[in-house]
Amino acid sequence: MSRDLSYDGLRGWLLIIIACNHLFGSFVTQFTRTPLGFVSAAEGFVFLSGFVAYLVYGRLANNRTELRRKVWRRCLVIYGFHLSAILICFSLVLLFPLYVTHWSVFFNAANWFSNPVHSTLSAMLLLEHPGFHDILILYLVPMIFLPFTIEALKRGKLMYVVTASLLVWLLAQFVTAEFLTTPFSLVFSDIKLNVSHFDPFAWQIYFFMGVVLSYLKFDKGHTFTFTPAVRVLLLSGIGFFLLLKHGYPQLMRPYYGGHGSASLLYQFNLLLSVYLIMHLMRRFSWLFTLRYPVFIGQHALPVFAFHCVVIYFLLPWSHEYTTAHWYWDLLVCASFVALLALPAKLDQLWRARSKNTRPEARQSVKTG
Repeated sequence: MSRDLSYDGLRGWLLIIIACNHLFGSFVTQFTRTPLGFVSAAEGFVFLSGFVAYLVYGRLANNRTELRRKVWRRCLVIYGFHLSAILICFSLVLLFPLYVTHWSVFFNAANWFSNPVHSTLSAMLLLEHPGFHDILILYLVPMIFLPFTIEALKRGKLMYVVTASLLVWLLAQFVTAEFLTTPFSLVFSDIKLNVSHFDPFAWQIYFFMGVVLSYLKFDKGHTFTFTPAVRVLLLSGIGFFLLLKHGYPQLMRPYYGGHGSASLLYQFNLLLSVYLIMHLMRRFSWLFTLRYPVFIGQHALPVFAFHCVVIYFLLPWSHEYTTAHWYWDLLVCASFVALLALPAKLDQLWRARSKNTRPEARQSVKTG
């Protein structure tokens, strides 16, 4: 299957934006925090993950066993990176105890210094979400159900998929993690339930939006081309959300909480943003095929996990500078983005080595 580099490039740009946002500077984030209204790069990352996941795994639909094996193996890889990033972070703090106070408050990681064993077990159960270690969970949880979704879509059960995702999202608005507080405290008496305000069962709707649109585009041939009047109306919606967000912040403040529960406001804003980016990808394809964003986008999982570790050590000492002067913010962001090439390169080398050590590769060398 030929690879569309523009999707890798878009994923790379999202990773760059997320990395800059997590530095919490006072200059760069004015342009990257929520550039298209209310939604952030995190929603885009989850949506794109679903879009690309269908593109990659949808071709395996005729072999149910292979489909499930490959998708669930990918889930294990995501889980491994997620858990490894957390354990590396809190193992390294033994070498840098000065970070304990900052991590306990800003990164919401006090559990790790109360009882690291309980915290590790809780993290293994996906019930411990220290700061920034929650996005991969939003990708992992819906990915588990991807094989069933693909099978349903291939049988023409589009409305079943849409209805199921909507019902899970609706249930998540009422059934929250707070229901786990009592049983959690009985098992882990020394720590508190520490889950992100990003609800994975609400955010799954972004992932499956991507899956459904990918199905409509690649299986049904939809080009999402509208009349000029409708096109102007949809693109004007972005301006409307920008006006609401930045022009009337007090009026929209009650809706800000919808970020964690994937409210309808955020869903609509995301779909309009996707439509705008689709136009940008068509008209300015060069921007999404630049070598560096494509490179880190092709190795997104290790890049994201690496960024989660580095930010714990980079943010505490850089924050004083990135909030003081714009040039410090720009310099630290640029340095951090450049550093993302390290895990991407290591992953590239690892893949090449793994490919060369496969039995079929060794056999071809012998017969050649």
